[in-house]
Amino acid sequence: MKILFFIDKLYGGGAERVATILMNHLCEKNNVSVIIFNDSRDPYPMDNRINIQKITIKNKYKISRFLKRIKNINEEIKKNSPDLIISFLTPTNIYVLTANLFLRKKIIISERNTLNRIQSRIVRLIRRILYPLADKIVFVTKADNIKFGLPQKSITIYNPTIFEPFTDYNHRENSIITIAPINRWYNKGLDLLIKAWGLISRQNPNWNLEILGNNDDCPIPNDFKNQERIVWLGWKNNVCETLRTKSIFVLASRYEGCPNSLIEAMSQGCACLGTNCEGGINEIITDGTSGLLVRNGNVNDLATKLQLLIDNKQLRKKLSAGAIEEIKRFNKENIMKQWDELIEMVTQVK
Repeated sequence: MKILFFIDKLYGGGAERVATILMNHLCEKNNVSVIIFNDSRDPYPMDNRINIQKITIKNKYKISRFLKRIKNINEEIKKNSPDLIISFLTPTNIYVLTANLFLRKKIIISERNTLNRIQSRIVRLIRRILYPLADKIVFVTKADNIKFGLPQKSITIYNPTIFEPFTDYNHRENSIITIAPINRWYNKGLDLLIKAWGLISRQNPNWNLEILGNNDDCPIPNDFKNQERIVWLGWKNNVCETLRTKSIFVLASRYEGCPNSLIEAMSQGCACLGTNCEGGINEIITDGTSGLLVRNGNVNDLATKLQLLIDNKQLRKKLSAGAIEEIKRFNKENIMKQWDELIEMVTQVK
């Protein structure tokens, strides 16, 4: 089968990594190509059987760029003549659905973040009009699947973990870690976490808060600097090895889809704490068993439960063991099987 992917880029984010994992899996039995629009950095590891093509558009006018991109996508679909199109992320989904209007190729689109994230009304309207034209819509949370209101078209498939579980909770550093690119500090609730840490840092002189994430594209806000025992790690390629040395992982996000960072931290046996925002986090953590949930946006609740974990090593070990058990439903084999079944369902329908 010829499968044609569309995604903006193949580096940097969770959606891009999931797309890469899926393509690497599908190219074992299929002819897989991908069209990207940005290749300014090296991609995640890609099987050399995958044909990568790029569409470059240089035009200072938004409407002209929009029309040109649709035309180019339309031409690529005709040229590749795929049996199936798979598109990732809202803007690309909109382009591809528009370009496919009169071609009527089988198409699966994938919404990789929560519908609650901040977007313009026009994007919401266009999405509402165009998404029903897809053969299937993949959401990464049950909450968004239900909220969008197209049960006959929609399916929930979570993100996979690619890390082998690490069950040893001994020899962990007295460190609280989060993963948050600086340019997404509001989404990731970094300000909330830093305020919560400020409430308890002095009574925990042997503990540090560490922030792992790319800060090359955006300077660290001045309000975040010079805080007591906060370590800015920048980005590390060995995320797996880093997580397995930390005691507590925190995700203080205001909104989330299916956060890879949380799944990864749970797979490495961290005691995890996350905000009870709609979808995402509360569909991954079972409160009190595989992690703790805190009220969204509530700094005091965040500080209180952080202190609870710092004080109670037995609770941390219990949550670590629970996280390892919980994460089994996110293993790559299970998630890829769900994608295989979805693709077979879509391509067999006449």
